[in-house]
Amino acid sequence: MSPVLYINPRSGRDQGPGSQQDPYRTISYALRQVQAGARLQLAAGVYNTANREVFPLIIPIGVIIIGNTVDQGQSVLITGSGLYDSPSFNRQQVTIVLQDRAQLTGVTVTNLANQGKGVWIESAAPVISNCRLIQSKSDGVFITGNALPLIQDSLFSENGASGLHIVRNGKGEIRRNTFRRTGYGVAVGDEAAPLLEDNHISENQSGVVISRSARPVLRKNRVENNQKDGLLMQASAFPDIGQRQDLGQNIFRNNRDYDVRNETTRPLLSAGNDINPNRIRGRVTFVASQIPDRDATPAPLLSSGVRPESSPPAPPSAAPPRVPPAPVSSTPTSQDSQFADLVGHWAAPFVADLAKRKIIKGFADGTFRPNQPVTRAQFATLVVASFSPPPSSAAATVRRNVFKDLEAAEWARNAILQAHAQGFLSGFPDGSFRPQRPLQRIQAIVALASGLRLAAGNTDILGIYHDRGQIPDYAMDALAAATQQRLVVNYPRPLWLRPLEATTRAEAAALIYQGLTLQGKAPLMITPYLVQPDTSQPLFNDTTEHWAADFIRGLTDKDLISGYQDGGFKPDDPITRAQYASLLVKALQPRPQRPERRFIDVPPTSKTAAAIQTAYQAKFMSGFPDFTFGPDQKILRVQVLVSLVNGLGLLENASLDSQILTFYEDRLAIPDYARSAVAKATQLGLAVNYPNPNQLNPNRTATRAEVATMVYQAMTLRNQVPSVNSIFIAKP
Repeated sequence: MSPVLYINPRSGRDQGPGSQQDPYRTISYALRQVQAGARLQLAAGVYNTANREVFPLIIPIGVIIIGNTVDQGQSVLITGSGLYDSPSFNRQQVTIVLQDRAQLTGVTVTNLANQGKGVWIESAAPVISNCRLIQSKSDGVFITGNALPLIQDSLFSENGASGLHIVRNGKGEIRRNTFRRTGYGVAVGDEAAPLLEDNHISENQSGVVISRSARPVLRKNRVENNQKDGLLMQASAFPDIGQRQDLGQNIFRNNRDYDVRNETTRPLLSAGNDINPNRIRGRVTFVASQIPDRDATPAPLLSSGVRPESSPPAPPSAAPPRVPPAPVSSTPTSQDSQFADLVGHWAAPFVADLAKRKIIKGFADGTFRPNQPVTRAQFATLVVASFSPPPSSAAATVRRNVFKDLEAAEWARNAILQAHAQGFLSGFPDGSFRPQRPLQRIQAIVALASGLRLAAGNTDILGIYHDRGQIPDYAMDALAAATQQRLVVNYPRPLWLRPLEATTRAEAAALIYQGLTLQGKAPLMITPYLVQPDTSQPLFNDTTEHWAADFIRGLTDKDLISGYQDGGFKPDDPITRAQYASLLVKALQPRPQRPERRFIDVPPTSKTAAAIQTAYQAKFMSGFPDFTFGPDQKILRVQVLVSLVNGLGLLENASLDSQILTFYEDRLAIPDYARSAVAKATQLGLAVNYPNPNQLNPNRTATRAEVATMVYQAMTLRNQVPSVNSIFIAKP
């Protein structure tokens, strides 16, 4: 568990313990005490030289700086400047330097020094989120070297030169930010190639300025009302603002001089953007609809809720090479257990296991050809041989004419149709399947995530990938889920995904094996190339600083709870009796203690019917006298504690301290029927009370976070999970 240090510039003192009760005064001092993974919680106030800060603040590897995300850091101001010797730009005036995997969230950063820059990122992969980068004399954020940052949900305003300036070979992702009232909203130079997506860039001198040989990718941005140009291209710049199969969906409008100004010698290709042809200077070639039809029916979604794997852009080269059908079958030869070209190969253990299972086979010459690309037809055959159809699709009707181009792969027709029916693979908008096309690595991962019904993951976890700027938007949720479920294997560097490269036979074997492991059908394979999720990253976008974050993570790691499609957990939302029953059954796996009872308001076809019945039979929950259960009713905090005590049998043959309830300031509010159970729950550490451990609030509706904490404590009592050290656990 990551340590938390607290800093308060008004009431803190350096040399102290840095606890919540006795915080440090300065960030500078706290940074000298930390190790990778530490979290620094900043109180509201001004962090400057007058309050003894020493600049620049260099945030070490993996350290997290947290201010106030509710007001986007408006109440937490870091302002100052110091000399930083950059390996690529010599000496600079900088406020903050972010090193690899460092995080900055919920703060305001300002540098008033001449040529002052707010945040400097050099050859590192940090994260900036929910911040305000404002009023620096030069740049709000400057990115250089081989940097791969993730910068999201932040405000860049009133900076002297640029809101964000990225040069050298910088990449990374710039998402959902606002750039306004600055010289250049975003400046991209040298060989930089970041992804700019869903940003609002307005009221600057110029919106996006791309120079030298920069090749950024722009998707879903609004560039409008800038005083000169919306998008300006110079020298050899060549941005990607959309392709035929990956529309740009950018809006360039109402910029005073030109919406798009191309001063290079080559035409800018535009696909699916909102651009007025009369507001263009220079060469622009429209290769798709000028203004996308926003009322058109969207492409069908896969079962996981992500776009079909046909969404990523096809290479602008000739037709893909034809690859002979893969010798994937259930009738292997004697050569299956040994392949001449796999001796010492990284994927040899994966291939050997699948060969023994008669899922894959080698070629007649005794080789496996591990580096040969896999086509879409071959992959379809492989997944059908590996995964039995789930009950929901076992009886699905396979339409023989669902794709129009399967004649070239007649040998794989049945497998393709079955893989489609099972949800692994989808086709293209024109009704084709393109069986001979090599399958991209990201497409293979999305296919498995979809076919295996993985719940959408939290995309914050994708920050571990060094080339995350190349991940297509349609694949983000599926890849996050696959990463969290330890499905992804990358050779030779685990954190380089190479998403748009063709999948090799070796890589396909590793992915399939991991899918079998995920289903419990294969033992865990020890390999250094398995991508391990970054556990310092929050699993949900709304639990980063939440008081119950460690409990929620503990249950999530056990796959007992999940979030929502938007990446949030909604910890402060109420929980219903049906939802609570489902969590109880998954977490505690109770056994029946009494006969079944039917409830008139719980249909047998309900998704929660089985969990409700199990929770009732195990004596965790009961119904009402009118034979109803009230599945949609909210559950109270006191009811959760009584439920856990009764279901776990904690009052049976156990001593009880009758004076323990005097610990609670609101003990008179505890119902008479619940007093013994609450006392026992408190004695055993099941009661978790935020913000005051001495306030039980028994009759308040329980939130998702509160229920998660109390169920986690019950699991701790049964030695199912390690204990969490929280100041909110009631400890009389």
